[in-house]
Amino acid sequence: MNRLIIFFLLSIILGCNSQKNELEFEKKVFNEIFLELIDSTFYDFRTLQPPLTIAPPPNGIIISESQKKENLKIHKEYLAEFEKRKIKIENDTARIVLAIVDTIFKSSKINREKLSAHFENIEFENDTLEKNIEYKINLSRIKNNEKYIFKYRSEFPKGRKIWRTEYPFYFGAVISFSRIYFDKNKKFGILESGTTFERLNGNGFRIFIKKISGKWRIDKIEGTWIS
Repeated sequence: MNRLIIFFLLSIILGCNSQKNELEFEKKVFNEIFLELIDSTFYDFRTLQPPLTIAPPPNGIIISESQKKENLKIHKEYLAEFEKRKIKIENDTARIVLAIVDTIFKSSKINREKLSAHFENIEFENDTLEKNIEYKINLSRIKNNEKYIFKYRSEFPKGRKIWRTEYPFYFGAVISFSRIYFDKNKKFGILESGTTFERLNGNGFRIFIKKISGKWRIDKIEGTWIS
């Protein structure tokens, strides 16, 4: 009986250590690819190219030729002003502040199927999604660079107030990430990301990663939602 108890306790301890090691490995990979994830999924909304042509008038609305010419002139002036603003923004050395959602959320079950379909002939261990706990990201291990300053989402006002508040810096977006789901040999992985620019303006991504020459890199990015 005592041997069974000892064996049971050892199994629990070893299982916990294994899960802890898996999580530490995942955190290391996430920190390694974090800046590449940001550069690949975030864009400065201020530099988004406006339409190059004028939308046609609604059905039943007739516009005179003189009005068409005037509208075209105004639109060309607007595009010229946009190009000036864009150059000014791109030359601005002030860093963009990004709010990173504090908690890394659970990976979706569909990601195992997506990972298997994207990378051929990969193997999986017993499904670990049930152990796929959420955890808080450690931004102190991620270095701010020349382009961005990273802050926790919890440092900003809650709800819609985050978009209504004026800041002494350019607030770029709120960005969230999921856990990374790996293959058995830890050579391939998949995670999800969401970027919100305003209350009803954002998009989501499914990101495939792989290990190349000892370093983790993004292999492909798919869009998953848009608002």
